[in-house]
Amino acid sequence: MVHIKLRQYLYRLCLFVVFLNVAQQGRGQSEETILRKEHTLYSEILSEKRSFFITLPASYEHDEFYGGKRYPVMVLLDADTHFEYASGMVHFMSDGSNEQIPEMIVVAVRNTNRTRDMTSGLANKTDHFLDFLVKELLPYIDQHYRTAPYRVLVGHSLAGLFALNCFLDQNKFNACIAIDPTLRWNNDFILKKADSVLKGNLSFRGRLYLSQASNPFEPGQHAGTRGKAFDTFREALANSRSQQVFYRYAYYEDETHFSVPFESLRDGLLSVFENYQFPFQIFFANGSNGVIRHYQKLFDQWQVDLLPPGKVIHQVGLFLLNNEKQVDKAIDLLQMDAIYYPNSPAIHSSLGQAYQAKGDKAMALESYRKVLRLRASDEQARKAIQELNGQE
Repeated sequence: MVHIKLRQYLYRLCLFVVFLNVAQQGRGQSEETILRKEHTLYSEILSEKRSFFITLPASYEHDEFYGGKRYPVMVLLDADTHFEYASGMVHFMSDGSNEQIPEMIVVAVRNTNRTRDMTSGLANKTDHFLDFLVKELLPYIDQHYRTAPYRVLVGHSLAGLFALNCFLDQNKFNACIAIDPTLRWNNDFILKKADSVLKGNLSFRGRLYLSQASNPFEPGQHAGTRGKAFDTFREALANSRSQQVFYRYAYYEDETHFSVPFESLRDGLLSVFENYQFPFQIFFANGSNGVIRHYQKLFDQWQVDLLPPGKVIHQVGLFLLNNEKQVDKAIDLLQMDAIYYPNSPAIHSSLGQAYQAKGDKAMALESYRKVLRLRASDEQARKAIQELNGQE
């Protein structure tokens, strides 16, 4: 019965969120511009110019809710093939009505000599392309944009092999998504390295999503030399004694090597940012304190100082207030959101409404005054203060 009621509640919440976003779409669409710009950087390490695309989150340039926010960075390889759908997917999954994952800055690197770049770390002692990413490109991004210290690397095929090598090297990226990687390259180099690095290494730390596509020439997940290579790599992961190896693996029976990136990226992002979505069950069982503990534990595990999905939390608070008439729960949730986002006029305005509904004039006035300190032109808050002060 409890699960049925929760499903009914979530259904009503979804309808409310859809309505709220449609109502605000016309007002916010001009502000929420996804920027897609091509940049060029001369690499001293590679002795050549390198081009890359940058997509900024919708909230980056001007957003009254997320002012001054910092964003994780997703580095996407093979930009010419994957940039368009990948940047759109990140935007969709992190949109304010969804927030399955955090909003991210997407940096998509175009190729010059692909084979050289993706395999240099498998053939030489120095991985020049990785050095370019870590020592030149990412510092450039950090210097010019508001970044958070969390980096996700995404690669497919030979670039997936590069991503696996980065995962095994540790600490270059917080998480790697390796999409149907070319595991047999250079006489199984990566398989041997995985066994050597992971076996008995109690200090190894990393997050990985590994996907495998169907091979029409050798059908079956475990078939042929390719299937056995995936089995061998997964065995090395499973045999690691470290408690800090977080990985997920998926076999896509209905996808080929060339069609698998789309679904793999979506599933990979959900895996990398597992449990980031607002935890409804935790909130209803333990209130805002349970939610705070949930995100503290999660971000400690990720070793990064991020913030929870504030817009979704705000929408849930409004739903509880306006639709469910659960004023105390709404205040509990909105107060928590205000702790995470103290400079958001929208949250304080909603808190003012909630305190009014509760009959707490003093707290309502305090909330509306915070709105005016943050947004002096807010006539709704000014009018609410006048009405409250006019009450006997």
